[in-house]
Amino acid sequence: MRRIVPNIYSDDIEKSKKFYVDFLGMELAMDMGWILTFVSVENTTAQISVFRNEKDKSPDNSAVFLSIEVSGIDHWYERATKQNIEIVYPITNESWGVRRFFIKDPNGVTINLLAHIVQE
Repeated sequence: MRRIVPNIYSDDIEKSKKFYVDFLGMELAMDMGWILTFVSVENTTAQISVFRNEKDKSPDNSAVFLSIEVSGIDHWYERATKQNIEIVYPITNESWGVRRFFIKDPNGVTINLLAHIVQE
């Protein structure tokens, strides 16, 4: 595993941006309009992402889910399939450069397993 990032849905993404930058002092590392990723100034692997709340697009209509970046994403998908882990979003190459799928942990938490697609 390369990193684990908590993800929060926001009903006011601009207010969230102000909170994480102005109050917590994090740097805005990515702003795609619908997702913001903030990083710690002291430790860039300490991150949090905030998604614009779109109930019809969220994996389970919860307030928080986890993203775990891995290498060998196809291996992880095969492993989840073999172990009968509930897959709630099939393995997909996304237009923003990640290959990912969503699973449920035993507590009902959605986990977004992803790998960045290497561009040649």
